[in-house]
Amino acid sequence: MTARLGPIVALDPCDETEPKEPVLAVRPPTLQGKVLGLLSNNKPHSEELLRMVADVIKERYSIQDIVEYNKGSHQWPASPEVLKQLATEWDVAIHATAE
Repeated sequence: MTARLGPIVALDPCDETEPKEPVLAVRPPTLQGKVLGLLSNNKPHSEELLRMVADVIKERYSIQDIVEYNKGSHQWPASPEVLKQLATEWDVAIHATAE
């Protein structure tokens, strides 16, 4: 005999007190001569995934530089200080999660 459990309940952790509309980040008109930042969340293969994406971008654009940063954990966001620093050093950022 199989035990019957109640319905599965999914919870949304988003704060509903102040709903915000999603906003796309401003994008440069081209990647030519830009510094591309790769932001890894330290999950397995996230850095490899970012490098593969960067390789495709390098084939199409003359990127000035590619800089990698690993934020150390997928459980926590990068600190505001780190994000401010990266924003001053990078023209464009790509963030990845992988398994």
